[in-house]
Amino acid sequence: MSTPCYLGATSPDSPHLVHARYVHFDGHPAVVLPTLAAIWARHAQHDAAALISAVLAHDWDHLDPDTIATTASAFAGPQAVPGVGTTVASTTDGVVDAPEPVTVFPLCHAGHLDVEWVYLIETDAARIGVHTSDGTRIATYHLTTCLDRASSGRGERACGSRSAAGAPR
Repeated sequence: MSTPCYLGATSPDSPHLVHARYVHFDGHPAVVLPTLAAIWARHAQHDAAALISAVLAHDWDHLDPDTIATTASAFAGPQAVPGVGTTVASTTDGVVDAPEPVTVFPLCHAGHLDVEWVYLIETDAARIGVHTSDGTRIATYHLTTCLDRASSGRGERACGSRSAAGAPR
């Protein structure tokens, strides 16, 4: 079963307005946070703005920092984006359709999106804000902590593990 989510960012001019992309598979914090940290480190070269650009380029079937150009999909249409993941794509008469536009919504209306999680990348501090399906912020994680398991002393669990209530710590 998939756990869809939205990944995106807000701008300083309108912090309540989210610009995001849909991710179909593996949207749980225990998967998304370390995956985003790896994409940030490898593909975006520790640049949070570059991470946002990469994420906002497409809707995603799934994110995977180990994706290479020759990664094949079992379906027609999805494209491999090296270092980021596999896109959601549709085809019309065998031709891949243009990507859908970025989804823009007020964070307070996130509940209308039918996803469990919304992740917002903060460029100023290279952090990820984790929001529940109703837009409530429940945690913030630094990308460095999610990437560097050894320095946290707690491994990946420090970045997106579940508590008894099912929310990340």
